Amino acid sequence: MSNRATTTQLIPLLVAPSQVLRGENALSDAADAIARLGKRPLIVGGDRTLAATQFHLQPIFKQQKLSAAQANYSPDCSETSLASLREAVKNHQADLIIGVGGGKALDTAKLLAHQCQLPIVTIPTSGATCAAWTALSNIYSNEGAFQYDVGLNRCPDLLILDYELIKTASPRTLVAGIGDAIANGMKPPLVAALQRLPSLLLRYNKPEFYAIFSSKNQPLPYKRQAAKHGETL
Repeated sequence: MSNRATTTQLIPLLVAPSQVLRGENALSDAADAIARLGKRPLIVGGDRTLAATQFHLQPIFKQQKLSAAQANYSPDCSETSLASLREAVKNHQADLIIGVGGGKALDTAKLLAHQCQLPIVTIPTSGATCAAWTALSNIYSNEGAFQYDVGLNRCPDLLILDYELIKTASPRTLVAGIGDAIANGMKPPLVAALQRLPSLLLRYNKPEFYAIFSSKNQPLPYKRQAAKHGETL
């Protein structure tokens, strides 16, 4: 089997990145793909991931004659960090954002690119989340508490999935990623089923359960009725 990275061109919609480059040492083979998107990249990540990816990125920047700068997204994917990063974009005159790291680092980089109307490259360093793929960013407080999410106008322009980088992450991140994939895969059918549930309960002559599921605030008798039928609320 070849160790060469494989490239997949995808229609640039909300559902998928425009280009996916994946394989062993895929990052080392990504020079041309990165250079096509910009000449002055700003690399956004945490201290550890920025250090870990320098070995792979610096030869690319040298080969393609790119002028790169780094910026830490600390303290979190927060409004404070984004304001600081927008200043970094302005000071570096960046024309491309490269996000490296886990979910929060990639969410920060994607939203920064969205706000600055710049291309975005995502380089995940673990398999824990789908942040490298999606057109969505979650915003947190500086203390790490979730606040809200932001829908983006497109998925990343380039996703580089380097298997060697993913292997350096803790095994628990892969377990977390499997759980995340299962949960996300279950969401659409589960939501559809819950939306149909009230009408199905009426259809099968269960009005007491319909009342429970079709309103958030139900009187205690309905709950007693459910308990009588062996249902757990």
